Amino acid sequence: MTKRRPSNKKPTGMNKSLGNSLCNERQRNRKKYKIASTEDDLDNPAFIEETIERVLESKTFESNMEELFAKAELAGSTFNAERGAVQIVDKDSTVVVRTNADITNFNALKTSKEHLLKIPRRPAKHTYQTAEELHALENEMFLSWRLGLSHLEDMDGVALTPFERNLDIWRELWRVVERSDIIVQIVDARNPLLFRNADLEDYVRTVDPAKKNVLLINKSDLLLPEQQRHWSDYFSNTGIDVIFWSALEPTATEEDDELFNREKCQFASSRDELIALFKTKGGYAIQGRPLVVGFVGYPNVGKSSTINKLLAAKKVTVSATPGKTRRLQTHALDDGITLCDCPGLVMPSFAFDRSEMFLNGIMPIEQMRDHFGPISLLISRVPADWICDRYSLTLAAEDIDAVKLLTAIAFVRGMMSSSGVPDCSRAARLLAKDVVVGKILWVAAPPSHDQKEFDDLFFLKKGVKIRGQAQLRQMEKKGLIESSKVANERFDQCFFDGPGSQAHVMTRKPGVTPLDDASKKHFKKKDKARRMFVQTYS
Repeated sequence: MTKRRPSNKKPTGMNKSLGNSLCNERQRNRKKYKIASTEDDLDNPAFIEETIERVLESKTFESNMEELFAKAELAGSTFNAERGAVQIVDKDSTVVVRTNADITNFNALKTSKEHLLKIPRRPAKHTYQTAEELHALENEMFLSWRLGLSHLEDMDGVALTPFERNLDIWRELWRVVERSDIIVQIVDARNPLLFRNADLEDYVRTVDPAKKNVLLINKSDLLLPEQQRHWSDYFSNTGIDVIFWSALEPTATEEDDELFNREKCQFASSRDELIALFKTKGGYAIQGRPLVVGFVGYPNVGKSSTINKLLAAKKVTVSATPGKTRRLQTHALDDGITLCDCPGLVMPSFAFDRSEMFLNGIMPIEQMRDHFGPISLLISRVPADWICDRYSLTLAAEDIDAVKLLTAIAFVRGMMSSSGVPDCSRAARLLAKDVVVGKILWVAAPPSHDQKEFDDLFFLKKGVKIRGQAQLRQMEKKGLIESSKVANERFDQCFFDGPGSQAHVMTRKPGVTPLDDASKKHFKKKDKARRMFVQTYS
């Protein structure tokens, strides 16, 4: 007789983990209730909601209502709703295509108003005594900073890019600046000035004049040597300490060394060179402690990839989605240097609209709602011939726009909705992701150079592609057409491979084996000779 198992009061099976957690939580609440049962002023803990630790998440966009509530929470005040003016928004939005005059006016406005863009500061140490006072001062200064940016948009009529609105993320930046001896601001080589924040460098010098600012230009392998040389001249003339770097460690050729002047700006082609440059700028040790190098920058510029390359191991999670790193992280490289990783921060900057943020990978492409604006901006930068050849399209380059391009890509890639309509949103996300990873390449020119001439360095050097070649290659692979090379090979084979001599062997009768042939002694030699013959054809 099988011994009966003791009954288990806890759940089993697929819900075992969840059930155990619920039972344990209930048991803890019962113990708390027994302890506090003698006190009349305490409620039953089983019915009291416990405070859940808030997850640190980046927030770059708020609706008008969310912004109103956030400012009221920072101010610590209550308010009454009032009836205001009603504004009717037209649902039919138009796509604005930027011209060269718009770009020129925008650059002039950006230069004149850039000094007004500030990042929030941490209160000075002498202004507070307790943690409560520090928290109140941080909220007050952060609210004042946000109101200042709102007044800048209202009074001067400029458009600001989405910026970080979570105070906890800025607190992580303050901690990194205070800990680090060298603050490395990582930017994307395709558009360095969009990712560089000059006020961050001023804030670092305010915290401690001995701290060093370094601009690390990542993904420099996407630039041509001529483009690197022009950017090198610009940074050397403006007095900015920069290092050109690529986490992929591209192999430099003699031609690249000749075209790229490394005397003006430093270029690190390996992790050892980059580590040596950091130690040269900050020293091996300061007051008996390791040198701390802090990495700051926008999301998706390659901070985590750079740290993993320096550590020669995957210590930091790398993701194409911006905002993967949420907390300050420190990693000891060796006894003399420590790396400090800051969460990606979207700092306030001037731009045309959110399209610039999506094409540069600052904002997640999954949050893109306007699909024609970013693609229109892409068409104004990259020649239509290159886009059509990349996606095997046969569109006229002079008559192409965002709607036609997305519709054609959706047809070619089979991105159709259930009702049979081309899914332009999927096609737009595909294009934007290819721009972010570098499959479709566009590099911004320094302010001292003309953008049209800077684009010609890349597109003319790569050569003019013949329209329709991509479509022909795909049709050849599918066997729909035959290329001239295949036709010539087939003709040569038919011409030179003529008829020749062949040997034919007559097969045995079904069911007869060689052993049976040997065993049949009555089989005549004449019959055996007839089983095999050779016939020659001329």
